[in-house]
Amino acid sequence: MKKNMLLLLAFCLLLTGAACGGRRFPDPPADAVGFPMGTYVDEGDDDAMYGVVTFEGRTYMPYGTLKNRITPEDADVCIGWLVQDETEDRDERLYTLRADPEHNFLMQRYAGESVMDQPTFWRAADTKGKSVSVPDYIESLGYGFWGE
Repeated sequence: MKKNMLLLLAFCLLLTGAACGGRRFPDPPADAVGFPMGTYVDEGDDDAMYGVVTFEGRTYMPYGTLKNRITPEDADVCIGWLVQDETEDRDERLYTLRADPEHNFLMQRYAGESVMDQPTFWRAADTKGKSVSVPDYIESLGYGFWGE
């Protein structure tokens, strides 16, 4: 019985090591920058307020959450981190997505130590009312701004 317990423990440690040693989400490159969060007030939606960020001249607003699962291979490039109330959090990272070469979506993911963290997705505001391809791992949260 003791031998079986040791084998089971060794197997569990092996699995844990393999999972932790897998591919990681990309780190920010040396030229990455902080993205200050702004605020957008949607007066057409009972004065709803949304956080916004600007990337490559486009404004992005909250859109959705993770539907199923995302892997490091789904992330393309870490473009930087969020700056909120003049405070930088270099672990609160923004990524472009491989399935979205037009950059209609960005992923916000916490890179620090957290088991419960789940990425969120931002959508370019200039896509409102337009038909865009939504990667299959993104689930809309039905924000009023998007009219869904």
